Amino acid sequence: MKASILKTKNSKELLYTALSIITLLILWKVVSVIVDKEILIPSPEKTFIEIISIIRAPYFIVAVMNTLKRALIGFVIALGAGIGLGLMGGFFKPMYYLLRPIVLINKAVPTMAMILLALIWLESEKAPILVGFVVIFPIIYENVVQGIRNVDVKLVEMMDMYDINKLDKLKDLYMPSIKSYLHGAMSAAMGLNLKIIIAAEVLSQPRLSMGTSFQIEKANLNTAGVFAWSLIAICIAGILEQTLKVMKNR
Repeated sequence: MKASILKTKNSKELLYTALSIITLLILWKVVSVIVDKEILIPSPEKTFIEIISIIRAPYFIVAVMNTLKRALIGFVIALGAGIGLGLMGGFFKPMYYLLRPIVLINKAVPTMAMILLALIWLESEKAPILVGFVVIFPIIYENVVQGIRNVDVKLVEMMDMYDINKLDKLKDLYMPSIKSYLHGAMSAAMGLNLKIIIAAEVLSQPRLSMGTSFQIEKANLNTAGVFAWSLIAICIAGILEQTLKVMKNR
């Protein structure tokens, strides 16, 4: 019964997603016809031809893998730092107030300023990783802290009353709360990280990357190519998000 309900729910989600995509494609086609200038709004057909051409190019896999490598490295570093420092900040108030200015600065610094600083400090191949880390670290950190602080105080008092040891308290009380906050943060951070990495690559222009490919298409005034790479990036972000969901369910 439960499996049947879940299957029906998934079928409805797929149907609504398909209808949404079809609607967007129709609107895209209508706008491209009204504008009637490929350099401003390319048609869906032209864009899909560009996608096929890009995928067939010998550099495509290397460019995508290089960008994904940077995105995953930045994500893993931010995840590790966010969880580690988040645990310290959540459990120890002095550490929380010590880290607070750093987190606020990370959130407040404009992304473009961070990209430019990263280009000054690091070589073009590594600068995007730093930018991705700076942007998504506060998201991970704050969700871990919130997961700790939103644990029911009465449950904590009950465990203290029954003299439950700290390790069991962490495992059975705090970790489930942290996980619930962390899963949502990871999904949001992964997609955002990929966008930031690509944006940083557009300026740093490392050899063979998605961001560099965007810049090349823009320099050639190939708007259809820019649209094509954008759709490819959206698909990759969707795959990464679904991968995280599968890992969460398991």
